[in-house]
Amino acid sequence: MAVTIKDIALALEISPSTVSRALNDHPNISEETKKLVSAKAKEMKYQTNFIAAGLRTKKSNSIGILVPHITSNFFASAIDGIQKIVTDNGYFTIICQSNEDYHNEIDQIRSLLSCKVEGIILSISSETKEFEHLETLQAYDTPFVFFDRVAPGFETPTVEANDFTGGFQAVEHLIKRGRKKIAHLGGPGILGISKSRYEGYLEALKTYDYEVNEDFVIFTNPDEGHEEIIEKLFEDPKNRPDALFTFSDELAVESILKLKKMGLNVPRDVSVVGFGNSNLCEIVEPNLTSVTHEPVEMGEAAADLLFKVIQNRHIPPHMMHLKFDSRVVIRDSSR
Repeated sequence: MAVTIKDIALALEISPSTVSRALNDHPNISEETKKLVSAKAKEMKYQTNFIAAGLRTKKSNSIGILVPHITSNFFASAIDGIQKIVTDNGYFTIICQSNEDYHNEIDQIRSLLSCKVEGIILSISSETKEFEHLETLQAYDTPFVFFDRVAPGFETPTVEANDFTGGFQAVEHLIKRGRKKIAHLGGPGILGISKSRYEGYLEALKTYDYEVNEDFVIFTNPDEGHEEIIEKLFEDPKNRPDALFTFSDELAVESILKLKKMGLNVPRDVSVVGFGNSNLCEIVEPNLTSVTHEPVEMGEAAADLLFKVIQNRHIPPHMMHLKFDSRVVIRDSSR
């Protein structure tokens, strides 16, 4: 049976109210009593009942996190950063994933609101085109911070990677390796990060006076058959790309495996660069060159911003929309 405040009070022969105040660091309780209660609570393995505490204080001490995929290396690392800041502030997290599904995203938002979370760190799904559920958050006065993927039209803090710069650097790297026909497998066309990476790709080609071949640009969705897309892109020996920049590491790995099946050598025939610098980069052969940013630091920054909003602290204009730099980690797939 779980240990209660009454059990601690009985063991110390003091009142339950004194134990409760001591555990909650009440100013009217002496430091000696607080230390005594804290030691006894630890000895008896007492666990705070956050639900009961929330009902009393009308605070849940909880933060919601909603991301497309918890298993993604980027989001998993970001959640580590978020949880560090959340724990340091004496809160806990409720983690949800949308699985890139708009309706699931709405359901998860409703669930987090029903749990009375005090704020949400949110990365929208690739299917999200309408934003009434986010307007509901505003109506409930629930603070939220956009992380990585941002919905337009909301004046709320955001934390993003500089995807435009990342796309530019990836293509610039391929150009400096002497590649002439650089293709791009993009992500979902409605995603801001997909558009930014594509715009970086275009800008690099323009900067180095490369012609843009529209046949070499394809936007993809997570549930599509990527093998067929890759095969079509590389099937014509007379008009075949000699380099490929992809929206994600997952797409890059699929491309490498398919190119091998087609009898093409990476990087001799085709250089490949991914995006995300995930664990996949070291597993695939050849090891994958990829664009990286700092997901742990980005997660920490998002949580810091959220707590500033919760605590009604002023956020300077230059901190409202944070962008983290990207860089290319060079491996064998593009050497």
